Amino acid sequence: MHLRRALRVATLFMLISPCTALAQDKQHRIEINAGISSPGLHCRADRDIIDFEFPYEYEENGQIITGNYYSDKQLHDIYQESYRSRLYPSLSVEFSYKLADSGFTKRLTLLGMLGFHMVDFEDIDITTGNVVKETARKVDYLIGFRVNIIKTTYFDMYSQMLAGGEIRDKSQYWNITAKRLDEYNVELNGLAFQLTYLGFRAKIGKRDSRLGVYVELGHGTEYSTSKFGLIPGVRSGVSYLF
Repeated sequence: MHLRRALRVATLFMLISPCTALAQDKQHRIEINAGISSPGLHCRADRDIIDFEFPYEYEENGQIITGNYYSDKQLHDIYQESYRSRLYPSLSVEFSYKLADSGFTKRLTLLGMLGFHMVDFEDIDITTGNVVKETARKVDYLIGFRVNIIKTTYFDMYSQMLAGGEIRDKSQYWNITAKRLDEYNVELNGLAFQLTYLGFRAKIGKRDSRLGVYVELGHGTEYSTSKFGLIPGVRSGVSYLF
C-alpha cells in the first residue's frame, strides 16, 4: 500500500475508533477538541523566506566589496515574487483516546487530527499586468501520540507529536511556496507534521464537567511562527470529554 494511502487509512481509523469505543467506555478516555491557530509552515514562504538575504564581504584588488546574496534577482525569482497573498488562521479538529489509567501506558494518549488551511492568492503577470485571483486550500491528516506530563481533575499539561500527509487543491500557490521552502532546505514533499512542545488544558465548571479550554505551543505544518521553530506557534480552542 502506498505510504500516503496508508496514512489516510490509519488516520481514518483513528478518527472512527473513539466513536466505536464510546458505548463501552465510561472513564472519559475520549476527547474531541476544535481549535484555531496561527498558519502552518506553508506561510513561512510568505513571511521570512521571501525576504531572506545573507550579507557578504570580501576584498578584491585592495577594495572591500559588500552586498547581499539573492539581491540580484534572476527572472524566475522575479516571477515567484510577483504575487500577493492573504493568510488566514488555520482550523483543526483533534480526536484523542487515553490508553489506560494505570500501568506502563497510563501517560500515553493516541491522537488523530484534521487541519484546514486557506490562503487568498493573486498571481500578477509581470509582462502584461494581468492579475489572476485564487483561493488556495488544503487539508492535512495526521496521527500521533500525546505524553501526559501532568493530569489532574482540573488541569492537564502534555506534549505531543503527529505526522501524516496532505490533500491540496490545484492552486499554483502551493507549488510556489513548496519550491521556496525546498530552496531553503525545508523539505516537506507532501508531509504534514506537528510537534507540540507544551499543551495546557483546564476544565470549565464543576468537578464532573466535561468541557474545557486549552492552548498549545508548537511547530509544524499545522501551526508555527518561525521557520526553525525557535518561537512556537499557538493553537487554542475548546475540548469535550466523553
